[in-house]
Amino acid sequence: MQAKQSLFKAIGGSAVALVLLAYGASAQAQAFTETFGNAAGRVSNAYVPNFGFAASGAVTDGNYTVMPPQGIVASTGDAYWTNLPDDHTGGGALMVLNAGPALNEFYVRDFNTLPGHTYRISAWRYVVNGNGGTGATAPISWSLQVRDPSNDAIRVESGAIPSTPTQAWIESTYEFTVPANCAAARTPVPARLALTNQSPVTSGNDFYIDDISVTDITPHDVCPATPVPALDTAGLGLLGLLSAGMGALALRRRKRAK
Repeated sequence: MQAKQSLFKAIGGSAVALVLLAYGASAQAQAFTETFGNAAGRVSNAYVPNFGFAASGAVTDGNYTVMPPQGIVASTGDAYWTNLPDDHTGGGALMVLNAGPALNEFYVRDFNTLPGHTYRISAWRYVVNGNGGTGATAPISWSLQVRDPSNDAIRVESGAIPSTPTQAWIESTYEFTVPANCAAARTPVPARLALTNQSPVTSGNDFYIDDISVTDITPHDVCPATPVPALDTAGLGLLGLLSAGMGALALRRRKRAK
């Protein structure tokens, strides 16, 4: 499932007229990736706010844990969870989340963007006990948001992305573009990723999360490698006189050569 957004809240700075000499090539660069590691037992995660860490026993509403997927049922004592042969990454751990009714963010992480660059957010979800499972029959929704770290205000967001009836790893993606600011083309623009629960239910809002990432997918820079200020009216007039003078000089040289 994919959502796209082409407008990102502009960051301060005045527009500067530039002559674009060339586009600089920009290789895809990853802002960050979260695989939840390969812990042998239960561990917490530094980027999970507002949810309690279940170090042992049941993972009840509003709680989470990070652990390998092969022994979740035995570890929690809850038969509604499902053991998996592997996490989505392969050979590691995943996040077990009982989102419950609270519409809170369950993964928050700051990162930097660059003006004029486009980014893709990706997150993988396995809905265990929602539609398609043994719990609620309605889709379970989450949202991928980009916020302002200075005040936590939402800049852009995917909106509610519902789950599918299939019990499998499903990717949710969202793309956004930071407005170009060629006066500060290499100045980082702070951003904050927030994954939020959008289903205020107590039955079936249980899922696994893995491989959260923000990737720079910019095909090329929109600003030149070496910005050149635009000429004003006087400058354009001077350029015209210089061009005319060079033309006359060339003409005299051709006449002498005959």
